[in-house]
Amino acid sequence: MNYAELGRRIRQAREDATLSQDVVARHLGLTRPAVSLIESGKRKVDSLELRSFSKLVGKSVAFFLDDETATVKADPVDDEDPINILFSANQVVDISQDRPQVERFAQFHKDFGSLARMLDRWPKPYSSQPRYNIYKPTPAAARWMANQERARLGLPLSSPIQDMCNILQSQGIRVMAWDLSTPKLGGCFIFSQTLGSFVLVKRNLRYHSTNMVNFVLAHEYCHDSIHRQHKGITCDPNSHYRKPEEYFAQWFAANLLMPEEALVPRLQGYQEQSKGAINAEIVMNLALDFGVSYTAMLNRMSSKGVELIDTGTRKQLSKAKVSDLLVKIGRSITPLQISRFPMEYLDMAFEAYSLGYISLGKLAELLDVPIEEAKAQLEKRNLPVYLGTSSEEELLSDIENA
Repeated sequence: MNYAELGRRIRQAREDATLSQDVVARHLGLTRPAVSLIESGKRKVDSLELRSFSKLVGKSVAFFLDDETATVKADPVDDEDPINILFSANQVVDISQDRPQVERFAQFHKDFGSLARMLDRWPKPYSSQPRYNIYKPTPAAARWMANQERARLGLPLSSPIQDMCNILQSQGIRVMAWDLSTPKLGGCFIFSQTLGSFVLVKRNLRYHSTNMVNFVLAHEYCHDSIHRQHKGITCDPNSHYRKPEEYFAQWFAANLLMPEEALVPRLQGYQEQSKGAINAEIVMNLALDFGVSYTAMLNRMSSKGVELIDTGTRKQLSKAKVSDLLVKIGRSITPLQISRFPMEYLDMAFEAYSLGYISLGKLAELLDVPIEEAKAQLEKRNLPVYLGTSSEEELLSDIENA
């Protein structure tokens, strides 16, 4: 291969990664004119420089040297096709109206990888092997797995779990919350061996969203435990959820959050206090104790194998309004506290800007906010607002005219 073609591929890879020649020069320990000469085919690239550059832009050395495969080799994140995502739902529903958000979630995954490469924070590869081998996705298997996971985490079966977000984060899973339109879509899970696990949950779930999200997070936690190696559903207009994985994740979440060993004694305690049959107030109290929604608690209490209430009672109790019940029992639900992006991602974006690796316009794009809002966030972090240009086009123009 001649130097002109190699230089062309290097420049293309740099531009695809939205990096300036100055950034590449600093990374390689060269001057910017030297990088310009490399890209124009007028300077030789040694093996160490090419290897270092390959790591920076997330491509293999073969991408630049192999005549047959250079045009089809991809970033390691892209190789894993991150748009294949597992969803939280317990029935087949159409997700086409949330296609933009799912595609944005996949783009976030790529942006996260680009920032990690840029700042040399690329982690060690994550294992795609499941934590548990479930050969048949049955309710019994889900209960067994939930009990095993509680034991692994050091959580007694008698103790409720009210904050799944902390548990996921303690296991290295990045959690974020966005608005989603599909009524029965609670969240998405994405995994790659290069970056690990990410969970997106639905933010627009009204005032009782915290308890609904807790169940969604338990559902997605199941995907992280046993579905890492699975291909989920590509977000196409005609695609639907794969039912086996979703049903199993629902069963797992119910058993993890509401084990009978904890549920039955608390139910008995409330019944003794009220000296009567199970009523809506008792169910609401139980839901708050276990950090789940009123509907999730009704479903659990009437589920096969548990059957603390019959179908008729469940139907009657389902007519109650959560807002009225909260007033009656004098309790409330904490507002949802999950941010739009993980703190790790935000820290990397601001660091990349402060080092001059990205422009103000690119920072705003990564944060998904207008430039004025990006400036405001920079001021809150006591970072300089103006480090140069406000767009990649201006930055490249300044470099060319320097």
